[in-house]
Amino acid sequence: MVNSSFELMLIGGPLMWPLFALLVVAIIVFFERIFSLAIYVRQKTILVKEKLESPLAILDFIVVTAPVIGFLGTVTGMINAFKSISIAFVIDLQVVAAGLYEALYTTAFALMISILTSILVFILEIIITRICVEKN
Repeated sequence: MVNSSFELMLIGGPLMWPLFALLVVAIIVFFERIFSLAIYVRQKTILVKEKLESPLAILDFIVVTAPVIGFLGTVTGMINAFKSISIAFVIDLQVVAAGLYEALYTTAFALMISILTSILVFILEIIITRICVEKN
């Protein structure tokens, strides 16, 4: 059983760290956009939708990239599992499970990041659409 976030990062393998970085960037960009939009609305400035949506490209990048990194984690986890099998004299289920753990945790974490970031982009697009003037 995983007792802490750090243990989860270790179980998931080295690709969990770039995934964690993507998660942090997604959260920072989301809150930056929320605070910026709140300031723009308070100042009652005329807002152009295209200008406000350009930072969302970072979030779109994360939505696309996170699952690919997760899949890479799956592949490296499977490679580790098969490597352990190939060098073992006696095949032990725990040897195989370690590689499968890495594969599954990395993939699940990546998919959670992608889903969360997709939701954040959706929320921001709704907010931006409601407060902006379309550029003709």
